[in-house]
Amino acid sequence: MSTLIHPYVPPEPCFDQLWIEQIILDLANEFEIRVSWDRDTALYTGVFAVAGGLVGGYTGGRLGAALGAGIGAATGLAYVSLREIWGSLREKLNELIYIVFNYLRRMDPVDYIRATEVLMACMRSRRELVYTIIEFLGDKLGRRVISSITAA
Repeated sequence: MSTLIHPYVPPEPCFDQLWIEQIILDLANEFEIRVSWDRDTALYTGVFAVAGGLVGGYTGGRLGAALGAGIGAATGLAYVSLREIWGSLREKLNELIYIVFNYLRRMDPVDYIRATEVLMACMRSRRELVYTIIEFLGDKLGRRVISSITAA
């Protein structure tokens, strides 16, 4: 019998969190997942939208659309894409990575990269996962979350 101490190896399989984050952000872009954001962020968004519209007006941009976005953002009503705020919310949304990983393991318990290929090939599975992501974001952040597959 050996008296050596063996390091603890968790039973959970190892996975690449950056890979899962990329899946989440790809789905967020594809389904236009947006989160209602606070007044300060909305104000900055509005200022930048107006400034961009003014500059874009000289180069053939759509000034009216930019002004509309700016006015809406200045009132505090702004929806920001998940990709834009992911960096600041990554730690708070760490559970989401495990939710997506477990979803992929349901599809293929051995190879989550293969499961990703299946997921991206099947629109129904993607929609199901996006609904799960939207529900989690709404509950965790306590904010309204919209996407191209939900009513605004």
